[in-house]
Amino acid sequence: MPTSAVSPQAWCSLILTRCGLTFRGTQVPGVVATVRDHIREHQIENEAAYFTRLAKEPDGSAEWSALVERLLNHETSFFRHPPSFELLRAQVLPELRESAPGRRLNFWSAGCSTGQEAYSLAMLALAAADRDQHSGDFTVWGGDISREAIGLARRGRYNSRAIAGIPPAYRERFLRPATQGIATEYDVVDEVRRRVRFTTVNLLAARDVSLNHDVIFCHNVLIYFAANVASQVVAGLAQRLTLGGYLFLGPGEGPSERPPGLEPVAMNGVRAFRRKAQWVAEVRP
Repeated sequence: MPTSAVSPQAWCSLILTRCGLTFRGTQVPGVVATVRDHIREHQIENEAAYFTRLAKEPDGSAEWSALVERLLNHETSFFRHPPSFELLRAQVLPELRESAPGRRLNFWSAGCSTGQEAYSLAMLALAAADRDQHSGDFTVWGGDISREAIGLARRGRYNSRAIAGIPPAYRERFLRPATQGIATEYDVVDEVRRRVRFTTVNLLAARDVSLNHDVIFCHNVLIYFAANVASQVVAGLAQRLTLGGYLFLGPGEGPSERPPGLEPVAMNGVRAFRRKAQWVAEVRP
């Protein structure tokens, strides 16, 4: 162990304050072990000095990014929660197109990990544009705190296991066998990639995102946050919705109370909310 060890409680408190990530009970020893493995691999002799330096580092710095990579589980999949995507396909997209014909729609995969959810949104929106015979102008934004995950998302290459959740018709249209590398890998086609933009973002600062969105997906993300922090994140996401925009959360995730300014959408198995047009809270353009 490095000299001048820092208490587990201090490490968890720092990570919570800077990243919003919460670790409890039996998770704590594993988190501290991960941090100390990171310290040891980087040949840092004084844990307390490293703790102090890390506390002074700005959010998104290379040092914080390297540590966060060790702590996060990037497990995700295409079309991870089918009922949410079905609600988007059958109800939300037609409604948005009818209410704002000709306007570019913005989608946000908040906590997009390695990109599967963001690409899923783009595939569905492209297929819906063909179905409804409209121009389908839209952009999908994928944001995650992990630089490594964002790098993989931008690459847009997945193995055969990763693409299993994609409907067969979508696989045929939106994927191509990789021309280089492993034979069982597939690349997302340019038609989809042109519609998707990835960036690193800390969801604790969701209010500071400059763009408002018509649809926000935030699945399998809030489970990492304490209840009060999850409420803060959801409130920030709600403020980034356009009037009449939709927020999709993972079932069982996030605060139990209704987010301010939003009304629930009635559909079994889906946790979704719509921003009420009469809400007058300020939202920056």
